[in-house]
Amino acid sequence: MRYALFPMLFALGCGGPQSSRTAGDDELRSLTETRALTLVAEAMTDGGVSRGARFAVSIAPEESLEVDVRLADTRFGIEWVSAQDRLDHGDAIPEPASGGELQILPGRGDDENIEVLILDAQRYRYDPRQERVYSGSASPSEVEARLRRDVQDFLEYCRGQL
Repeated sequence: MRYALFPMLFALGCGGPQSSRTAGDDELRSLTETRALTLVAEAMTDGGVSRGARFAVSIAPEESLEVDVRLADTRFGIEWVSAQDRLDHGDAIPEPASGGELQILPGRGDDENIEVLILDAQRYRYDPRQERVYSGSASPSEVEARLRRDVQDFLEYCRGQL
């Protein structure tokens, strides 16, 4: 399968790859979906974009995804991908890009004009231990700031497409 990657957005300053410089993966925590979607909503408000109605998009033959957030009444959406989403949709949702680029999941079939920003929980992990943060691990505030930047970059991309 082919997924759109947006290196142009990476160059604009997206959050970059998740750091786990001092902590093992099992010690890191991901933002909760509730917190992530709150941050998405705040970034959209800051960017002057209203939230539209949820919608489903075809992502594979006989497979659809209920998108978490629609940007106003546009063809653009944002999906927080949790571990459960990965179990539910398998390979239909791409793994996070290794270089930290923002990742867009295009719709399929009749939905081919729809573009959904994939925000994978694995990219937004932090170390809850202050001593590890002092040693270079990502803090919760750093991860939240990265998520906001990624949404802001996606909003800029969408403006350029309209």
